[in-house]
Amino acid sequence: MTTWLLLALAAPLLWGSTNVLDGALRKNFVKSDLALTWIMAILRLPFVVVFFLVAGFEVPSASTVIFMFTGGILWMAPVFIYYKALEKEDPSNVALLLQMLPLTLLIMAYFVLGEGLSAMQGIAFIFLIIGGGLASIKKLKGIWHFSAAFYLVGLACILWSTSDVIFKKFEPEFSNFLSAFAIYFLASFLASLFIFALPSGRVKLLGHFKKLPKRAWFMIITTVVAGVGGSFVFAKALTLGKAALTSVLIGIQPFFVIGLGLFLGLFIPEIHKEDLSKKALVFKGISFVFIILGLVFLQA
Repeated sequence: MTTWLLLALAAPLLWGSTNVLDGALRKNFVKSDLALTWIMAILRLPFVVVFFLVAGFEVPSASTVIFMFTGGILWMAPVFIYYKALEKEDPSNVALLLQMLPLTLLIMAYFVLGEGLSAMQGIAFIFLIIGGGLASIKKLKGIWHFSAAFYLVGLACILWSTSDVIFKKFEPEFSNFLSAFAIYFLASFLASLFIFALPSGRVKLLGHFKKLPKRAWFMIITTVVAGVGGSFVFAKALTLGKAALTSVLIGIQPFFVIGLGLFLGLFIPEIHKEDLSKKALVFKGISFVFIILGLVFLQA
């Protein structure tokens, strides 16, 4: 339980940093959702190579590999939608909207994997969702008016949940976790080759990266490493615990986004400045209480 919890908590921490950096990149340096999706996918190649060198290439069955490839593609496809949402909302707004992910994954895990929750885990689930939402309560008025970002993130959550369920279902057919993840990850990388193969977009894609300053490249590389790390620990956590509970811990992500935004904003001026008003701080404090309660019930 402790290993699972640490891995499940590490994922939103790492992804929180990508939310902060992605928002700054999208609004200040690379103003193209397709270009950002492509560069984030293409820079996964070194990780793909390392995973296969360590794990080797394993094929339990043709159908298993096909499903894993499908899961990997569905994992990468929502990234474009995610950048579209960042174009329309601040990173903390998007992180709040991502609280739909535990709900969509809970439903899919119930019907596909037959997973249920104990009474204590159900209480923890509710506390963590409330805590994650309250972390960005100042944004609720704009978000819950069903802006375009609401529908975009909703679609992304459905696709990510489908990807997670596929990985959870077929990972046991491999001899080890890394072999399964290597194929899953390879599919997400191949998506970038498809984007680059589009004749009309190839020149435009490269054009977005010709004159980027060094700090923009530093942010790109950092968000790729953090994103891959978050995906790796999240996938591992999926294999150790229930999919819905693993996903609900993403509810902490808005809290990390706010804290990391404040910290990284001291060094990177392009990062969005969070609201530090008294009202906002009160809501953040309440959210922290709910998050702690959720973690306590998870361990009960």
